[in-house]
Amino acid sequence: MYYSETEARRLVIEAGLRLLENKLIARTWGNISARISKDEFIITPSGRAYDRLTPADLVKVRVSDGSYSGSVKPSSEKGVHCAAYSLRNHVGFIIHTHQFYASAVAAECRSIRTAPCAAYALPGTTKLKKYVADCIRSNPYEDMFLMARHGTLILGNDMDEAFAKAEALEEKCRGLVEARVSLNAAEADKKFDASKINIKALPFVKIVSDPYIMKCCEKGKTVGPYIDDFAMIVGPDMQVVECDEWAAERALLGYSTNQTARSLIGKVPMTGALDRMGGQQPALNSAIGRNAVLVKGVGAVCAGKTKSDAEAIAMIASKNCAAACYTKYAKPLGNIDSRLQRYIYLTKYSRQMEA
Repeated sequence: MYYSETEARRLVIEAGLRLLENKLIARTWGNISARISKDEFIITPSGRAYDRLTPADLVKVRVSDGSYSGSVKPSSEKGVHCAAYSLRNHVGFIIHTHQFYASAVAAECRSIRTAPCAAYALPGTTKLKKYVADCIRSNPYEDMFLMARHGTLILGNDMDEAFAKAEALEEKCRGLVEARVSLNAAEADKKFDASKINIKALPFVKIVSDPYIMKCCEKGKTVGPYIDDFAMIVGPDMQVVECDEWAAERALLGYSTNQTARSLIGKVPMTGALDRMGGQQPALNSAIGRNAVLVKGVGAVCAGKTKSDAEAIAMIASKNCAAACYTKYAKPLGNIDSRLQRYIYLTKYSRQMEA
């Protein structure tokens, strides 16, 4: 009925690589666990990239109280896994994903057929565990769940069943998004010189111009954080500016893009406080900085400390734009909530990943 500990560790590693390959997760987002007894499971650690995990990096956790031993910290969502295993004796494998279309649908905070939606709470909190437990308890015949503004939770008897359900849910949610969102936005048609973005703390720039991003560019309205990982990794919003490298850089640094400011400064790039401090002031970066800006006729200009960071930011910007296009019945996260998550990410989680 349960995996051996050796097999569980092997399968969790295999599942992480498989999720990356199938684009159901990226980098350290989401988490995976496999049950080894009625009251124990093996889970991925906090803040570790899936493609670099070894069996020894995984953590054994108790279902009853979430306790664990050793120096490696388990995923911050271990409580959600504890709740699921305690309520479903048959479940042997759990995947928590931030997959693209299901996350966009979950931003609406409403259940869909075959996938009830757990209420929103800050990631890693006791309240989130309670809301997920309430949703599982109230839907005893369902094994696929949306997590409002966050992602999905997939329960399976084994790894293969969990994967099949995750992929089926993604296909269903893709159909919902495509049925509601008319992608008639203009294509990228303007030239933009990314090399003119001169922020020392964010030297890697990636431009992405998929249909959801271009639709948001065309609307011309600042895009709020419909998904919580956007609030953490990109910022509390994403401004739309004209096709102008100077304006894009100003927006990333959190400064006014008013042309009056440009006439006062002249042609000298505004690389202000965040740049001078090397991006090492999380409170300031949380308050004013962003990692992406929408540029009309170009797409999302995404800036990160590394190439991998810039690519991850581009993925999240696209997913958040898809959520913004799809969502009718929910507003973006509040300003206080999104800034709090941004601050926690910059001061704790991102530094943990770098270590």
